[in-house]
Amino acid sequence: MTVTWAVLGLGLVWNQYDFKILDLIYRQAVKHGQGPPQSPLVVMLTISDSSYDYFGKNNLDRGFLAEVNHILSRLDVAGCAYDIIFARSTDPHSDSSFASSIDKLGSVCLPIGLVYAETPSRFQWEPGRSFQEFRSKSLRKPKGQGQSSPYYGARAIMNADLFSETAKSFGNISLLSDPDGANRHAIMLLKIDEDYFPTFSLAIFLDYVKVPFEKVKVEWGRRLIIPAGENSRLEHDVVIPIDERGRTFIPFPQTWEDSFVKMESETLLKYAREKDLAGNLSDMFEGKLVLIGDISTGASDLGQTPLASNEPLLLIHASLLNGMLTNTFYDTWTSTGVLALIWLACSVLGPAACLRSSWPLYTSGIAVCAAIAGLAWLEFIHFHLVPVVTVGGGIILFFFGLMATVELVVGKERSFIKNAFSRYVPEKVVDLLISNPEMLQLRGEERTMSVLFCDLADFTSLSETMSPSRLVLLLNRYFTEMTRTVWKHGGIVDKFIGDAIMAEFGAPLPTDDHAEKAVRSGLAMQSRLDQLRTIWLNDGLPGLQARIGINTGPMIIGNMGSDEVFDYTVIGDAVNLASRLEGANKKYNTRLMISEYTYRALPPGVFRTRVLDVITVKGKSQPVKVYEVYGESCFPVRPEDEAYYGAYHQAFELYLAEEFDGSREKFGEALRLRPADPASRAMLERIEEVRAKGLPAQKDGYCHAL
Repeated sequence: MTVTWAVLGLGLVWNQYDFKILDLIYRQAVKHGQGPPQSPLVVMLTISDSSYDYFGKNNLDRGFLAEVNHILSRLDVAGCAYDIIFARSTDPHSDSSFASSIDKLGSVCLPIGLVYAETPSRFQWEPGRSFQEFRSKSLRKPKGQGQSSPYYGARAIMNADLFSETAKSFGNISLLSDPDGANRHAIMLLKIDEDYFPTFSLAIFLDYVKVPFEKVKVEWGRRLIIPAGENSRLEHDVVIPIDERGRTFIPFPQTWEDSFVKMESETLLKYAREKDLAGNLSDMFEGKLVLIGDISTGASDLGQTPLASNEPLLLIHASLLNGMLTNTFYDTWTSTGVLALIWLACSVLGPAACLRSSWPLYTSGIAVCAAIAGLAWLEFIHFHLVPVVTVGGGIILFFFGLMATVELVVGKERSFIKNAFSRYVPEKVVDLLISNPEMLQLRGEERTMSVLFCDLADFTSLSETMSPSRLVLLLNRYFTEMTRTVWKHGGIVDKFIGDAIMAEFGAPLPTDDHAEKAVRSGLAMQSRLDQLRTIWLNDGLPGLQARIGINTGPMIIGNMGSDEVFDYTVIGDAVNLASRLEGANKKYNTRLMISEYTYRALPPGVFRTRVLDVITVKGKSQPVKVYEVYGESCFPVRPEDEAYYGAYHQAFELYLAEEFDGSREKFGEALRLRPADPASRAMLERIEEVRAKGLPAQKDGYCHAL
């Protein structure tokens, strides 16, 4: 209802923006040969700067024009019209010659300039033969029907009496541009008192087809019909769409440069005086309708058209005449048709807005916009004008109304989901659930992700020494800080298992750098715990130590559980391995252990790592190489730590190569640098065991069942 009121009540159909968009379509249509056809009967004879140079005067020589008329008479033109008002007398001899040539040519239409009035107005009649000829030759009352609101003629600029007496007919040459200054519409008939006066091109055409003006039928707001008859040249009625004011859309076939056959008037004189060229003139002018206009600098009327700027306005009269000759005009969609199109589009968008997912609504919106653009183009090349901006604006108004309504209707549901889940899952998951409520189902998908397990060291012993209230306070502080750290690095906290934390990276939205995010989060968690430990010790609380294990691999993620209670979590062998790696830290006295799968997924050179061991965990038959991550490469380490890690790395590589003597030496070096290192001590013991039993290091030298 709002759209209907905006379109009809406010009268928004056919605003200036509709026509500006149509200008763009018009140019493309003409560029691709989809504009109005050009009649070969229209010829334009121009008076240019070179014409004035030819007859050597600064004003228009009517003797020169008389000679032009005589030549056109010999060439047997079908009609001639001057887009020039000869309002004053000049040289008597030249005026007489020109008037005589008009009479001899016999089919000359002269223009009259009129001042318009928007409301009913009495015409200012003046004495003189010109006004008498105007009344007797041109003012008629065509057959009319329908509600009209025509423009009224208030006063006129007439030709001199001598020329008015010899002219066959008159036509209105005054133009009325659109509010933006463009000439898109022409007034086909103007009311003078109780009668009507045709526009210039209509008067020329009626003379040519021999149809009296009073025979014309006018259906105001719909069309103007020039009927075919026995005594006319027409085989079919010519139909010109008009609005209630008598205006029609001007069917420009081309720009000035590319439209119609044109010749400069002095060229006509030169060709006529050359016997060898006279034949060319016959081919060009015989049986044609000739429009004569002054396009010289300072004298011509220039204006903007839908196709170009600063075009001679003689083109308007030629284009209208061409439209009548080819029976080609553009009609416009009515307000009822426009509203029907908008409602049709809304009937597509409305059901799309009722679906749970938002993408059908946006997809439908894009499809409707594309369809309107395509329809506007197809209609234009078939000479029907669609008000694209009005239609698009109505649809956009309806679209935003739909969005506002949907937001209002589902706001409570979204609020419920957010309040219910925001305390248990990260904001990303909540937003995803709000956008996709269908995710609240018992289903999952397989995805490669990284899983982090973090557990407190010696927590059981610690809990026995604290009161329950202080223990809960400490755990809540710890969980809060660790959760913030995980979220900061793009992960989600899956669950708390006693004092342990399970987190995933690469969910709910898939990412390619989940392994890097998980390792950065693990380092940040240890760093934050170091800071908190100092604070807690000062507050009389115990200092907590944590161990972290990270693994990367394929796993199933989704809502797991029953219909009543479920959890957004992950399952799979890769998850189990991450849990085992967290516990394996204890054997090697490390704080952050990753698997070889995570190691391979990390960008090279970003983190400081060392290979710890090749282990076999419960439930997996294949051994897994594990690494310790002890920092980022961009941060320096102490020289003694760098020496330790270097020695350990070399020792382990020698061990795998079964160079046990060199390996034992390097592990010993590492142990001297870090005497309490259980990893180096365990490897030295293993070397002795492998050598004593004669076992190959690559096969049985693993630490089993971690």
